[in-house]
Amino acid sequence: MFNFFDEIKNKVTNFDHNLLNDYNIINLSGKLLYVEGHHGVTILSGETVAFKIKKGRVVVEGENLVLNELTDNTLLLQGKINKVEIF
Repeated sequence: MFNFFDEIKNKVTNFDHNLLNDYNIINLSGKLLYVEGHHGVTILSGETVAFKIKKGRVVVEGENLVLNELTDNTLLLQGKINKVEIF
């Protein structure tokens, strides 16, 4: 089965691939945010969504944010995504 993240990791040379196992985030045109590797949502509103990752926290700011899908370690956020910060 095709794995998008594995394909990207395989293209990177001279890099410790074990460092790329904490989380993955893809922002699609500022309208969808797909995340793998979250450890729980801590804030959920139409303007702010925050979630824990292995070594910190991610805060997403935007407009009309909706949590479209949530599993144990993945989430799909929809809306106008203005900013993504990692702390």
